Amino acid sequence: MRDLPEYLSGVRPRFRQPSAADLCIEVPSMAPDETNEKVMEVFGRHKDLVSLPVVEGQKPIGLISRSIFLSQMSKQFRNELYGRKSCIAFMDKEPLVVDAALDIDALTRKTVEYGEKALTDGFIITRDGAFAGTGNGLQLMRVVADMQASRNRQIMHSIEYASVIQRSTLRSSLEALARACPQAHLVWEPRDIVGGDFYQFCTAEDGWFATVADCTGHGVPGAFMTLIASTSLSQAIEQNGPKDPAGLLGHVNRSIKQMLGQVDGQDDTPGSDDGMDAACFWFEPASGRLVFAGARLTMFVLRPGADGVEMLDGQRQGVGYVDSDFNYVWRNQELQLPAGSLVFVSTDGLIDQIGGPRGIAFGKRRVRELLREHHAHTPAQVNAALVEALRDWQGEQPRRDDLTFFCFRT
Repeated sequence: MRDLPEYLSGVRPRFRQPSAADLCIEVPSMAPDETNEKVMEVFGRHKDLVSLPVVEGQKPIGLISRSIFLSQMSKQFRNELYGRKSCIAFMDKEPLVVDAALDIDALTRKTVEYGEKALTDGFIITRDGAFAGTGNGLQLMRVVADMQASRNRQIMHSIEYASVIQRSTLRSSLEALARACPQAHLVWEPRDIVGGDFYQFCTAEDGWFATVADCTGHGVPGAFMTLIASTSLSQAIEQNGPKDPAGLLGHVNRSIKQMLGQVDGQDDTPGSDDGMDAACFWFEPASGRLVFAGARLTMFVLRPGADGVEMLDGQRQGVGYVDSDFNYVWRNQELQLPAGSLVFVSTDGLIDQIGGPRGIAFGKRRVRELLREHHAHTPAQVNAALVEALRDWQGEQPRRDDLTFFCFRT
């Protein structure tokens, strides 16, 4: 592996425009005729290898994602079926391929246009068409931010790049929500330009899936974590479907711990203690069946004609983090909701905001009271009332956290 360029190592940077060559990491590669058993061996030897390029001659033809490959090969009989077959079986045949001379600004735009796959699984770097190595999206985001931070005039420019990347990963979820439940309403307000909260929605024939999540950190560090967590969740949904929220939380927990080196025996001194809190649910509009699983977040439900607001508390176990058990099992809670029920979930940016005359947290009690007061209103009006109440409560106090909450009516 090459030494890090100066602007990554902390040494005073030269005044030059960095290029894809500065992100290029020399990694092992596979030939198309090598087997999946060989891929497993290489991933076993290189614990920090996110993706494995496949090269024919000197030309790169694909990229094998570590998380997808290990997930597929861990399924029953997959090793027997595919172990001796060509490694192209689980290869992404259309990875992002860039020339080493491409400057960072152009590479950032190209990566955003290509989608979240290039940000998480990485991209291939070539020189004159021949394979040179790989780069990864998290490193790219860090370079963009650190490169600009050397000049105060350009700090905001770098964060805006990160904001473009973060918002691009969330756009498809908003489109899915609009198709699934047009009357639903979402509030997403990062404390800074980018943040550590994210949301995810997807649809199936008989229902739709939603997540509201709070990752460790704010600003750019928080945005890094949303990229890791949201992509892990996307892969879990693709592999297992959206109907088992508890199972999806377990998948993301294992993925985060593997990616950040938080697995027992993998690293005596893990580099981070990061993870997320989340509220996940699957809803079937035709039957009114809702399946909820939470990691330190709560779902609020108000049924038509009911006096009180039900609270479904998530389990007191975060997703990821050093002290989270690798095989921790979350549990699903199932509800049967009549038409007209109001459902509300929020990250803790709402609940924990300090304010009021005594400088205390907004709290769940005030959320319940506001939901009762506005139970007959549309989800958008309910959320607007909560935003207004929070602003009044916050007063002159600084915003403590990112703010994300979601409301819909069955």
